[in-house]
Amino acid sequence: MSVSADDEARLLRAVALAGQSVGLSDPNPRVGCVMHGADGRLAGEGFTQQAGGPHAEVMALRDAEAAGRSVRGGTAWVSLE
Repeated sequence: MSVSADDEARLLRAVALAGQSVGLSDPNPRVGCVMHGADGRLAGEGFTQQAGGPHAEVMALRDAEAAGRSVRGGTAWVSLE
């Protein structure tokens, strides 16, 4: 399966977001998430918070909601260590 340049860029953005949780999320893994709506536009981004806190996906959903953007029918790119 080949990965499109757009998919690769979005996954690399998720990896960059994961870097923001270094030293914050231990012992949980550092994870980043990028979500686009069905229209293909950025809806939300997030990264894993402190241990016991919200995961990257939750933070991306909250980001989208705060901005009034829908993720329904969209796609999420999630990095894992």
